[in-house]
Amino acid sequence: MDPMLRRTVLIPLLLAAAAQFGCTTPPPPRTSYQDPITSIRLYVDDRAQSGHQHPADISSERIAKVLGGLRVVPRSGFIGSLISGQAQARPAFASTEIQALAPKISHALAEAKPDELVTFYRRFSDAGTGLAITSGGMFVQDGYLVVILANDRTLPTDGMNQNMVTDFDPVDSPLIPISRTSFRVEFAHPSALAAPDTRPSWPYIDEGRILAIDLRRLSADPKSPAVRPAP
Repeated sequence: MDPMLRRTVLIPLLLAAAAQFGCTTPPPPRTSYQDPITSIRLYVDDRAQSGHQHPADISSERIAKVLGGLRVVPRSGFIGSLISGQAQARPAFASTEIQALAPKISHALAEAKPDELVTFYRRFSDAGTGLAITSGGMFVQDGYLVVILANDRTLPTDGMNQNMVTDFDPVDSPLIPISRTSFRVEFAHPSALAAPDTRPSWPYIDEGRILAIDLRRLSADPKSPAVRPAP
C-alpha cells in the first residue's frame, strides 16, 4: 500500500466516522478475501440491533444482478446541470468487476454473523484516471439486501476540499465516502426497491448512497439490465 495514501485526515472527518460507527473500539474485521486490488471483509455492525439475517444464502448470480443494476448519478449541482443538462446515470461496475466481486461477496454473506456486515473494496488504475477506489458494503435485513456504495472510482484526492488535508484511501474504512458530493446511487430495477416506510432503518452519512433491495421482487423481474463497461 502506497504510504502516501495512508495519511491522516482532519478532525471533522474522524468525528463523522466516530458518529457513524460508534466511539468504542470495535474488534478487528475478519478478512473473507484479499488480493493486491480487492478486499472483502466482515465488520462488526454496532447498528445491527437485534441482528442481521446472517449467514445469508444469496447466489453469486443474484449478487451479480444487484451489482449490474447499480447506477451512479453525478451530483453536478445547479450550475453544472444548466451547462450539461440532466445528469446521466452510468453503471457503477464494469462486467469484469462484477465477475470478480459477485462470488466473493456471496461467499462472505454466507459466512457473516448476525452482528456483522460485509464490505468490499477495490482499487482501479489506468493511464487516464490514475488510482481510483470503489468501496461499500452489504447486509441482509427483514428480507432486503441493503447496499451501500460509499465510493465509485473515486480518486483519493477528491475529498481534499471537503475536510481533508490530503489524499485518503478507505481500505480500512470502506463505508466512509472520500467525497460526499460527487454522486448518488440509483437502481435499474426500481420495482425491486423497498418503499420508504418498509426500508430497514440503518442511518448512514449519505442517504443518497444506500439502497434496500427486495430480493424476491428482483428474482421475479425477468429483465436484467445489460452490463456495460463503466467509462
